[in-house]
Amino acid sequence: MRLSINWLKDFVNIEKSAEEIAEKLSLTGTNVEEIINPFDVEGKIVVGKVIDVEKHPDADKLIVCKVDVGDQIKTILTGDLSVSKGDTVPVALEGARLFDLKIVPRKMRGILSEGMMCSLQELGLEEKSSGVYKFKEEVQPGTDVIEYFGLKDKVLDIEITPNRPDCLSVIGIAREVSAIYDVDLNLKIKNIEGKEKFPVEIKIESDGCYRYTARVIRNVTVKESPMWLKKRLIAAGLRPINNIVDITNYVMLETGHPVHAFDLKNVPKIVVKDAKGGEEVLLLDENKYKLLGGEVLITDGEKILALGGVMGGEESGVKDDTKDILLEVAMFDPVRIRKTSKAHGIITDSSYRFERGVDPNDAIYVINRLTELILELSGGTPTDILDLYPRKIDRTEIDFDFNFTNKVVGENIEEDVQKKILGRLGFEVEGNKVFVPTYRYFDVTRPIDLVEEISRIYGMEKIESEPFRILINSNSRSKNQKLRYKLKDALKAEGFLEAMNLSFVSNDIVGKWNFTGFSVRISNPINEEMAVMRPSLLYGLLDSLSYNYKRQNRDVKLFEVGKVFIEENGQPKDVEKLAFVATGRINKRDYTDQRMIDFYTFKGYIENLAEEFNLKFEFEPAEVEGFVPTRCARILLNGQEIGVMGMLDDEMMDKFYDVKDEVYALEISTQPLYENYVEVPEYRESSQFPSVRRDVSLLVPNDFLMGKVIEGLYKYKYVEEAGISDVYTGKGIEEGYKSVTVYCVFRAEDKTLSEDEVNKIWEKIKKDLIYKYPLKLRFEEV
Repeated sequence: MRLSINWLKDFVNIEKSAEEIAEKLSLTGTNVEEIINPFDVEGKIVVGKVIDVEKHPDADKLIVCKVDVGDQIKTILTGDLSVSKGDTVPVALEGARLFDLKIVPRKMRGILSEGMMCSLQELGLEEKSSGVYKFKEEVQPGTDVIEYFGLKDKVLDIEITPNRPDCLSVIGIAREVSAIYDVDLNLKIKNIEGKEKFPVEIKIESDGCYRYTARVIRNVTVKESPMWLKKRLIAAGLRPINNIVDITNYVMLETGHPVHAFDLKNVPKIVVKDAKGGEEVLLLDENKYKLLGGEVLITDGEKILALGGVMGGEESGVKDDTKDILLEVAMFDPVRIRKTSKAHGIITDSSYRFERGVDPNDAIYVINRLTELILELSGGTPTDILDLYPRKIDRTEIDFDFNFTNKVVGENIEEDVQKKILGRLGFEVEGNKVFVPTYRYFDVTRPIDLVEEISRIYGMEKIESEPFRILINSNSRSKNQKLRYKLKDALKAEGFLEAMNLSFVSNDIVGKWNFTGFSVRISNPINEEMAVMRPSLLYGLLDSLSYNYKRQNRDVKLFEVGKVFIEENGQPKDVEKLAFVATGRINKRDYTDQRMIDFYTFKGYIENLAEEFNLKFEFEPAEVEGFVPTRCARILLNGQEIGVMGMLDDEMMDKFYDVKDEVYALEISTQPLYENYVEVPEYRESSQFPSVRRDVSLLVPNDFLMGKVIEGLYKYKYVEEAGISDVYTGKGIEEGYKSVTVYCVFRAEDKTLSEDEVNKIWEKIKKDLIYKYPLKLRFEEV
């Protein structure tokens, strides 16, 4: 937002420089990015009166003028042939600078020109000028043009955070300055009475319109705005159009509340309703838009007059021949306006303010301010005000203990000082109750928010810093902190790199892929890329993986330990999780090792982690959105699910992240790991007796899972270890099957097992495998 210092001083009477004001605002949280000179002119630029005009003897397109500049007569040549004797014009004399143009005397076809007559464009007061500016009023020759037009004004380019829509206005910043310097805020305005009843029927049929306030002004004169108004709009970055449109823009910048003016002859009545979808509307940008449904519309019952809160319609706007106008000051649902603006790609000053939330209770003030300026600059007769307020918003009431401020900031701020600061900011204090003004309705809701308001205005620089005092002992880290470090070290040992991502993710990606099933939205996000508190660590990790992959780093292993955000009983809650992702080669530093990460390699990483924590995970097949169904498993600990792992869907990775190789991902809750961690495993004495191993090759259906089979082998007597030593799917294996070699290691703790004992148990195991499961012996035994 661009703020004129001269405009600011209309509301707060302070004699401070732009630089000092900028510093104070930045220290209190309203960051000033730059101080701009919107009218970058300097030197001797004065009013001159043309006392004689002659044609140039050697140039048809030049005239030679004698100009009285107050203390002398100057010869000035110009190409504007409309300049005539008696005209009063701005003249830039030797040494003056108009933006990048330095004025020096120069000969033009043999005659020396001692200066330059200026247009408003050259002074920065107009976008495009047709010729030299002629003063319409009487101005004394020699008058300083820079002072006369107020071109020494400086503009603050202020960064306004999304939680402070009240500062998107001159009054909002003036209120901040009032509190900073402890000076009064001047908001005096005329309460203008109507001369007749409001003549137009208005209905609100949309819940997207909280309030609709309107007034008609008859017999206005649409014309060029006065210089002071145009100058302030230009300083704020807006282009002047005509007095009515300029006043609506001026009041929006001043109050922060967008307003609109309709040509009354095109508005027989007003019905505020929702778009059904499919309608078309021609807006003021001369583009036609097809509505999607759900947009808030200002209509006459049938015809669309405006896209509520975003932009007016071309057909109902103010034209040069407009005589009667209808003024609109409305309050729309911020979420609805945001969706409309984004869906149609229309970002206007109005939508920017409405989607952040404007004050619903300043409507009467705003419409009176509009009326005041219109009557002053265009004439006319006002009607009564019609005010419809179906979705009333009241002030928030907060119980507040002023001692709480001192506990939080560590400084003794007197209660009277705290109350004065809150009062300057517009809060009303009654005992220990603080009433929040509705222009801070979307921002201040809790006692800690009041502490922030008090401390930032009081001055954080006044609060003496003090180093933290910590009692150091051998138990400086908690158990969970120690285990978190252990967990990270284990993953680093596997070749993973730690990532640290933002806690926000895009609403778009969560809407398209939300395997967790829940999300916590931010009520007023900075942008749509940061609209949701992350429900999973995988979103950030996959963004990082994609960033590396697209820059030719195709072997990526990343992990992160951090908070994710869920809803519990309707309230947001954060829980800690571990996630890691991997793609590419297992060992990228060994050129002889061309093995790629696959499901079982990736599963080995989490199993190794389980061993580090002396835990045993179980894996169950699962179908989870975004994962390949046959390569996905839920991870269980002590029978309870703690996470999910698997290969991510190829199409999803290609479409969302532009990654075309296999990507594996895992996410688990860390708290079960910390709670079940066994620091010293149970001691088990090694047997002194030898072991015996037996292997058997089985034909296993391709869709059969062997995990439960292997677990079941441990139930047989003397089985110390069981597992799979080989999988074969080549020649000689019948279709629909694969060859799996299963082994068992037998050992007794108190004796050496005989061959007969082992064979008897082994034969029993093989027989059970064939009868209990759909398995076949690959080789028939003789």
